[in-house]
Amino acid sequence: MLRNCTGTLRRCTSALFSTSSALHSGSNGPRSVEMAYEVMKSTFPGTAKPLVVMHGLLGNKSNNRTLARRLRDTLDRDVYLVDMRNHGDSPHTATHTYKEMAADIKRFVDDHQLVEPVLMGHSMGAKAAMSCVLAYPDVASALICLDNAPVCTAPNGKYAMYMRALARVCQDPKIHSLQAADAALMAVEPDKFVRGFLLMSLRRVKVELEGAGRRQQWRFESRVPLKTLEQAVLQGEISAWPWDARVDRWTGPALFVRGTESHYMADEYIAATGLQFPRFELQDVKAGHYLNATHPKECADIIVRFLDSHQGH
Repeated sequence: MLRNCTGTLRRCTSALFSTSSALHSGSNGPRSVEMAYEVMKSTFPGTAKPLVVMHGLLGNKSNNRTLARRLRDTLDRDVYLVDMRNHGDSPHTATHTYKEMAADIKRFVDDHQLVEPVLMGHSMGAKAAMSCVLAYPDVASALICLDNAPVCTAPNGKYAMYMRALARVCQDPKIHSLQAADAALMAVEPDKFVRGFLLMSLRRVKVELEGAGRRQQWRFESRVPLKTLEQAVLQGEISAWPWDARVDRWTGPALFVRGTESHYMADEYIAATGLQFPRFELQDVKAGHYLNATHPKECADIIVRFLDSHQGH
């Protein structure tokens, strides 16, 4: 059984967002970017409500492929995997806020003419999906959030530490191989799975050595704007929650799946979740924060039951 929960709100104020002239903007809203994506097509495209899947901080659209494939095959509906701004193949911007990410998602839905899609996100992507339905209540038919809650928390300095470590890997001329890069990250992250996840933010490139007769050497460069994302972490943008439950509420069906070995959806956040998402349901998976990657079958089974109960196949 899924659990329904309601309660009181823990409130936080949000930081102001800024804009870039290179981006698309509505008349009054934040500037949006055109997100890169890949789509897993169903057997009969267009016959069921599509899923749009958002990844977490320092991730990309490949993070959710296994889970997305299970959902596509079981539900027989199109699944869109997007790269959030400042990640993957999507544009880099000087700012990184949830209201901007919400505008990006709304633009994606509009540009692709998706009808009543289901928005699903993990971690940062979950907060972005929540922000999108609060900012644009008619954008989605259902919401699925993996291991995050609609609350403001203290900035997670661990991620800033990760970004500085990745920057050092890119700057160190002695680091040529994935093994050496992995070893360098061990100083900040003992978990091999997490280090592998972090290394996805880098790519190996050949560079010419100065004064060496055009001799080349393998080096690393970042796929993401590490400084921008580090600032977003330290300034509290990633841990922020820019919505007020006294005003902002979404009454559509919402599923929250949390890892019981993670702190992102703690028990004390359940009441706040129910206040902004009064029709929310909570389900636990015995897993850590990256449950979407480590436990795709368990997550998919829960999601399928939820969508079947609210939408059918």
